[in-house]
Amino acid sequence: MRILAFGIHPDDVELGCGGTVILAVSQGHDVIVADLSEGTASSNGSPEERAAEAAEAARVMGVRDRVNLGLPDTRIAGEDPEQVEKVVECIRDLRPDIVIVPSSEDPHPDHASGGTLVKRAAYLSGVHGYHRGRDAWPVRNYLIYAGRTEFEPHVIVDVSSTHDTKVRAILAHRSQFVAGEGRRPTPLNAPDFLEFIEARSRVYGRMIGCRYGEGFRMAKPFALNDLGLLCG
Repeated sequence: MRILAFGIHPDDVELGCGGTVILAVSQGHDVIVADLSEGTASSNGSPEERAAEAAEAARVMGVRDRVNLGLPDTRIAGEDPEQVEKVVECIRDLRPDIVIVPSSEDPHPDHASGGTLVKRAAYLSGVHGYHRGRDAWPVRNYLIYAGRTEFEPHVIVDVSSTHDTKVRAILAHRSQFVAGEGRRPTPLNAPDFLEFIEARSRVYGRMIGCRYGEGFRMAKPFALNDLGLLCG
């Protein structure tokens, strides 16, 4: 199975669904990360630093590839035709079975617009009449991960076995999460930020009886033909 995990900026996938991505890799799935922007408007880190950090985080997670669509940071637009086309092209080129997208219910404007953008593109990717030069690719399903705003999940993935690796992947983005001389203080490099990430994972884990979990919403109902799957 091929999984395509979208982030708005480099580090979003690591924060929101890194444990699930690492778990999927360990299970033999083909996983690719796609960042919409290079994060050039962040308070810390040059574009070169951020690109190197993203590559290192991808290595830690073990994903097959990481691509950047080069959309303008701070100017992600959910219904911009050119941006939609670029994301559709990415989905049609990579042909994922499942797409993982950020929640559009987020106070960060780029996250809100980016979540809308990816969901719109995931739909249009399967529309044969949309840009007929490329074969349509219908996405079978997609999972939505939380950003800064919590939500009640439809699905929780047990990531107890991959949480420590997730933290290493987050910390690969040193310019964002490690305070130091010459770096501006931000909520991301505050001393207790990683404690918040762990607390969220512990809450989701507690809901399903494990140590760490990652919560997702689903785009549509999940079909069952065997109730035994609920006990797996």
